[in-house]
Amino acid sequence: MPNLYVMAKVKSKLGETQKAKNILTRLAANSEKESGCLSYQILCSSEETDTFMTLEVWDSKESERKHWDEPHLKESLKELEPILAKEPRIEKYQHTSD
Repeated sequence: MPNLYVMAKVKSKLGETQKAKNILTRLAANSEKESGCLSYQILCSSEETDTFMTLEVWDSKESERKHWDEPHLKESLKELEPILAKEPRIEKYQHTSD
């Protein structure tokens, strides 16, 4: 099966950037322990200090789908919800050769 690449753009409210960073960092560490997660990175925008991007690589669509059932993800999303400036933008990709 081809790998699945997921990018999620997350923008925090003013004054909530450090809290969002901490939640996302914990989310990445827990996600990398999941079966099927090949990589889960958190990047900070070099232009907008309140904006983050997750870069995720999953071994399959099925592994990424199971990720949404994980208690740690549900808890992280619950913590993030009140401190986000807007809904995260999630995009999913596969290699064109797959």
